[in-house]
Amino acid sequence: MESQLLLEPAGSPVAACGHMLAIQSQDFLAGRYALAQRAGASVTRQEVDACFRSGQMVRSWTMRGTLHTVLSRDVRWLMALTKKRTLQKVAPRLRELQISTATIDTAGTLIHDCLEVHGSASRKALYAELNAHGIETTNQRGIHLLMVLVQDALICLGPIPEGAAKAAQDFVLLDQWVRTHREPKEPLQELLVRYLSSHGPATLRDAAWYNGQTLTAIRRAAADLGAALSSAGVDGGGEDLWVVACSGAERQIAAGERTGLPPRLLGSFDEYYLSYAQRSTVATEELARQIAPGKNGMFLPFWLVDGQAQRLWNAKAAPTDSLGAALHQRYLAFRSD
Repeated sequence: MESQLLLEPAGSPVAACGHMLAIQSQDFLAGRYALAQRAGASVTRQEVDACFRSGQMVRSWTMRGTLHTVLSRDVRWLMALTKKRTLQKVAPRLRELQISTATIDTAGTLIHDCLEVHGSASRKALYAELNAHGIETTNQRGIHLLMVLVQDALICLGPIPEGAAKAAQDFVLLDQWVRTHREPKEPLQELLVRYLSSHGPATLRDAAWYNGQTLTAIRRAAADLGAALSSAGVDGGGEDLWVVACSGAERQIAAGERTGLPPRLLGSFDEYYLSYAQRSTVATEELARQIAPGKNGMFLPFWLVDGQAQRLWNAKAAPTDSLGAALHQRYLAFRSD
């Protein structure tokens, strides 16, 4: 909870996003709520949206080919680091959809020209442009084309149109929308340090899974970091847990077990549960089956009590205590207009 800003929030959505490196955002509403949770108790969806409209944050298919919210200045190096393995993963599906290199190149040119003229465009508008030039977008061809063009650092999801539906976001040309890019000297080490800073204690296997990297590569990065990482015991499977040296998490561990952790209402796909390869520390087997029913890729919202999942959230059952009722109402506010 310390690492994930669920004890002391960062103070703003941008600060929270920078600390977390990436926030799961395949469900855009859930991603914005997760950021607000980590930014401050009074941060609203409108304040989070303003950070997208100002260009400080974008959404992109980063780790594992999954949509995440990241700081704009981090998007290019993250895409460069994760692109190869992401495209390897989706290659069979591209072949199945008959999306060739020539098709991708043509689609890229069409979308580039469209966005250069209009500045931004919805997914629906980009699909219309491709269809008008003979590139079919049905049967998931459209979304896979857009995902590949994101991997190529041509486009990203940026502004939220004024008056748009609560989950709407437009595509933009990356180089037009983002003017400043970070270039870490050692990108893989940067990735590991920022993952453990925001998710530790975690194993190197957790880090490899979440970031879509090989375990060998992550182990090599950890070895190169040396004393910058600190041991934090072992997990239930006997694997070493790590935190960043001198971090808040390391201080919490040194202080001993803490009781009376504040309750939190975590939304669907929240980082606290989803971003680890091994999740038994957070939820029992029975509750894990409830959080991810049917193993269909859905992760439901739940109440966190003393650092562990206690029960699923029920929209129709507001808690009777004042804090629980306030958390319940805040989450509802993020889910509705």
